[in-house]
Amino acid sequence: MHIREDFKEIISEIQENNKEFKMSPRDFLAYFHCSKRTKGNTGRIDNFLESKRIETIPNYINVWIDGELTLKHKPKAKSKTEPDPIQRISILPSANRVPVTTTRDAKLTDAITKMMMHNYTQLPVLSNPKSIVGFITWESIGCAITNGVTSELVKDYINFEHTILEYDTPLLKAIKTVIEKEYVIVQKKDKSLSGIITLADVSSQFLTLTEPFLLLEEIENLIRLLLDDKFLVQELIDFCKNENDDKSIETIDDLTFGQYIRLVEKPENWEKLKLKIERVTFIKELNVVREIRNDIMHFDPEGITSEQKQALINMAKFLTDIRRFH
Repeated sequence: MHIREDFKEIISEIQENNKEFKMSPRDFLAYFHCSKRTKGNTGRIDNFLESKRIETIPNYINVWIDGELTLKHKPKAKSKTEPDPIQRISILPSANRVPVTTTRDAKLTDAITKMMMHNYTQLPVLSNPKSIVGFITWESIGCAITNGVTSELVKDYINFEHTILEYDTPLLKAIKTVIEKEYVIVQKKDKSLSGIITLADVSSQFLTLTEPFLLLEEIENLIRLLLDDKFLVQELIDFCKNENDDKSIETIDDLTFGQYIRLVEKPENWEKLKLKIERVTFIKELNVVREIRNDIMHFDPEGITSEQKQALINMAKFLTDIRRFH
């Protein structure tokens, strides 16, 4: 596997001097010229680590991308840590962003200033660095003022109801809780506050995960429309048989994305589409989408890279423009 030259020196130090190196998963991936923990990338990295008898603690797959891991020599070759199959809230950026807080005896104007400056709707109220009393929110302020409270101190505007989730809480459970409570505080094992997760954070994460699927659906639907009525059913059946695929074919939708590509890359089939674009270039870009599609189908809470997302957006727009004239 191709790695950076400076990483070779780190590997040598670990193997020869049993040294340990701390770094973020992002920096660790960069040594392998990778930016995402895709199935393909992690497979190659795991094989490399295994061959060098090296491990990361915790496993680099499970740590927040800008968190911290330790790269070290394995005590034994068979002691490789298996990745946690459950996605946890520790993977979310907001769960790793120490929140802006206030105290019971702080001035109300101080809390309001912090909320306005950071565009927050709530602030945790602490009695000490590891003990949360509740939250002060725009709603709790408005409710108190409506009921005649004129105090200038935070303690008279606190909403004492709050939910605390542990740093290793399963992501799905956390999302359900946030939807119900609107916001939750995240704390680490030492009880220190790690972050706040709000509905906005859940919405952003949901968009990160779903937008690629929606773009892919749009692309596949547009490809199907380009192929619509261009082939006989028997032609598609024969095509699949030539690929040793005996599945039942009744419509274009019964083909896979890879089969769409292999179907139209044949010059005789391409002619049937009557498209005034360059076949080789188009097929090349469709293969890029196919590779991105493979990454997307392996659920990754970090989503796809900005470059991959832009490639999907570009293809969807291109096919939409083509479809306007066919």
